[in-house]
Amino acid sequence: MSSTFIAFDFGMKKMGVAIGQNITNTASPLDPMVMKNGIPDWELLKRVIQEYRPAIIVLGKPNVNNKSSEALMEKINDFKGSLENDLNQNVEWALEHLTTKDAKEKLKLQRQEGILSRKIMKGQIDSMAAAIFLQDWMNQRLNDGLVTS
Repeated sequence: MSSTFIAFDFGMKKMGVAIGQNITNTASPLDPMVMKNGIPDWELLKRVIQEYRPAIIVLGKPNVNNKSSEALMEKINDFKGSLENDLNQNVEWALEHLTTKDAKEKLKLQRQEGILSRKIMKGQIDSMAAAIFLQDWMNQRLNDGLVTS
């Protein structure tokens, strides 16, 4: 059975978005969402969820190593609660350690190969990071026998 997954890389100004599905076991970045001080456009978010109907939303979990990352984690937890309670979505965590660095490298390579023709934008990095941790999450579930393809 086909399942679709959405990943969000939560940020205060932009939120990276990626879509994945288990038939091909691939994740791809989508356009990022603009955030207003850590608050998403809930109507746009609802439309994305309605369009893709994810079985699970995968939320990036950053390393918490200082006061600013603790404040961000609090916002991410609030966002997770809203997805689960207000929008009735299944949400799981994925570690996002080093995904931004990996995303920058991947986009730089795509630019060098001519796949991307313009300057790399911050939102593209966020969405590519979401695709990377979503891909890792799907691979782990496949290895654990939780997602069949």
